[in-house]
Amino acid sequence: MMSKSLISLINVITAITLQLNIAPAQTIIKIQDPILEIPKINLKQEFYPNNPEKNNVDKGLQVIETSKMPNIKGSNLIIASHSGNSSIAYFKNLDKLNINDTAYIHYKNKTYRYVIKNIYDVEKTGYINIQRDKTKQTLTLITCKKNTNKQTVFIGYLAP
Repeated sequence: MMSKSLISLINVITAITLQLNIAPAQTIIKIQDPILEIPKINLKQEFYPNNPEKNNVDKGLQVIETSKMPNIKGSNLIIASHSGNSSIAYFKNLDKLNINDTAYIHYKNKTYRYVIKNIYDVEKTGYINIQRDKTKQTLTLITCKKNTNKQTVFIGYLAP
């Protein structure tokens, strides 16, 4: 059963499309993909956890398979991206983040604010032991450390 607000929205869209001579059947409501925003490094980028073709570190931001979105209690949203110089190196300036900097996830019409509380390096082996407080909603950002065989892990916790 549809909510009254959804029905109202559909009625408004139908009225607008009729005024524009667009058949209502052609109207498409786009559900926005989640967005990672890190103001300190001027990053605001959509990511695609439900699209296997786009959810790939070689195409942009990659949500790691074991991730849980921020609307789930105790979640850990794990996002990886390149740090080089290419057009898909969205984390090229991630190394400028410090403890207490903020990152935001915009998801399902809600904004989740995370505060960076831990930054550490690990050897690049294809496996990372994520060190976090599992009782807290977590955002984990992972990228390669430039000119090394290491990766840097940034742990942020949901702010109250």
